[in-house]
Amino acid sequence: MDEKELKKTIAAAQKGSVEAFGALYERYRQDLYRFALWYVHDPNDAEDAVQDAMVNAFKNIRLLRKPDSFHSWLFTILANACRAILQKRQRDAVSLEDAPEALRLCTYDSYDTGQTGRLLGSLKEEDRQIVVLSVFGDLNSKEIGELLGMKSVTVRSRLSRALQSLRITAEQEAS
Repeated sequence: MDEKELKKTIAAAQKGSVEAFGALYERYRQDLYRFALWYVHDPNDAEDAVQDAMVNAFKNIRLLRKPDSFHSWLFTILANACRAILQKRQRDAVSLEDAPEALRLCTYDSYDTGQTGRLLGSLKEEDRQIVVLSVFGDLNSKEIGELLGMKSVTVRSRLSRALQSLRITAEQEAS
């Protein structure tokens, strides 16, 4: 779907076309899931977050003022859905002393044993969020800053440092 067709599809979805909204979902489905998975670290929760976000987006697409910002608007809704799932998970969490041994041994790497998962797992949570929003969410520093409540210049510097850290860690693992 090229840019012109995308704008027409967004406009049709804003007018209530279920088919147009379905086409938008198909365009972004994989990126949304990948983003949610890196955010919540659980495939089932990632699916739930995407589903919640899409339902919310469908209900509110008529409120979208700038169709050109559909992509960032959609990922902002998804990030909010992911945060809600993480907050619910925190409320429902059992203390580590009461958790089975297998849960205590569960780490970030258990969700992705590949190099990408290991590397991202080495970052602080907020830096990981910035990298994931940038790489998987394809959001710019201004959009990430608005989402995380920080200045875009701060986002750029933290992203730069996080990527440098990932580069160094990857080179060390390769040696």
